[in-house]
Amino acid sequence: MILSTSLLIAALAVTQTLAIPSSAYTFSAYPSSTASPFTPQNLTSFTQPSSPNNFTIDGPYLEVVHEIYNLTTFPTGVAVDQDNRIFINFPRSASNNDITLGLADSFNTTVAYPNASIQTCQPGQNVSTCFVNVQSVVIDSAQRIWALDTGAGPGQTDAVEYGAKIMSFNLTTNEMIDNYVLPYSISANGTSINDVRFNLSMSTAGVAFLTDEQGSLVIIDLASHTYTRRLFNTSVVAADELFVGSFDGTPFYEWKGTQRSHVGIGSDGIALANGNLYFAPLASRRLYQINQTVLANASLTDTEILNAVEFIGQVGSYLEGFTADDQGRVYMGTAEQNSITYFNTSISSLTNSTMLNGINASSTNATNEGVIPASDIEVAPFVRSADIQWPDSMCIENGYLWFTTNQLPLQGTYQRNDITKASLPYKVYRTSVGGAGPAV
Repeated sequence: MILSTSLLIAALAVTQTLAIPSSAYTFSAYPSSTASPFTPQNLTSFTQPSSPNNFTIDGPYLEVVHEIYNLTTFPTGVAVDQDNRIFINFPRSASNNDITLGLADSFNTTVAYPNASIQTCQPGQNVSTCFVNVQSVVIDSAQRIWALDTGAGPGQTDAVEYGAKIMSFNLTTNEMIDNYVLPYSISANGTSINDVRFNLSMSTAGVAFLTDEQGSLVIIDLASHTYTRRLFNTSVVAADELFVGSFDGTPFYEWKGTQRSHVGIGSDGIALANGNLYFAPLASRRLYQINQTVLANASLTDTEILNAVEFIGQVGSYLEGFTADDQGRVYMGTAEQNSITYFNTSISSLTNSTMLNGINASSTNATNEGVIPASDIEVAPFVRSADIQWPDSMCIENGYLWFTTNQLPLQGTYQRNDITKASLPYKVYRTSVGGAGPAV
């Protein structure tokens, strides 16, 4: 489905002035001995624990940089700017938090970002100009911060009209730059946008790629405000039927009182690297890729787009948040193993010791253009710890991978009688990626 809208961006009324920190609070010193080079876990020394509570860290050092002490206000997205300021969003899927997008101003407090008035839509207000439910926060390569709003409030499964959107803000002035509201003919048709990545080198002003948990990918041309929904209702973006994962050794279901059902979350994690878009349905253990230029080509049919999707394989865990660095590595939250895994996409990253199916660093040719083919991608452990309790979202900045943990399967939606079993605090971590920067 391809639609174009012309949006009138209303000025956002600011009724309260907040002191937005211009620099980060001070973190503890990250151990220099573990900060470089790139140090995924040592597989030769890895030991299998008997339970998730009796093993420590395999892989690089994990540093807690922020803690959240409100049980119903769990984090999903995290974005970090070049000054190490930490932006966190708090979805309103289950509760009506005062803040749905915030900036950490100390180790355990946040302030509303970009202001307090935008956090909640008032009666009669145009919901395209305020936050309904921010699910993800991302900083692009032009250093603009983006809030992804599902448009569906507490207890709602469908977005309200004009509520589903992505909004960009200036990190220096905190003023809104632009606003992309999904046409209601898309958002009303069982859409739940979840995450977004940007390629600003495509088209005139760049392209945004969004995952939709209800089963599709959405592409936005940032210059023309053109919206395209792709792969809708196809198997590559859909949850596995009757999917059952595990978390801390316990089967993972959805619950409504004593009525048990299965997790049905479709396309969720997303990353851009080496010209490809990598994605996965959450309620599965499947990983896919598709060329970004092909996916953004509005002249192709849905069948042609589907035929261009490549199946990388089963990866042994359901997959949450994705991110990528400028070395061509893609990182994925793999909560089933209390871990973060990664894979290389650049042939140049391979050595004789990491040779795959005969491919090594000298295997670049006109056919593969230096990118590891889908059939030869190898997912490997990066860091594993009992403290990694559902790594929901992540980003790369200043040589670190930053990620949130929110114990999602312990939230009421996934527990019998809707009783939350999560324990405080929720945490934001960082761990070294050997000086790598974010993918561009």
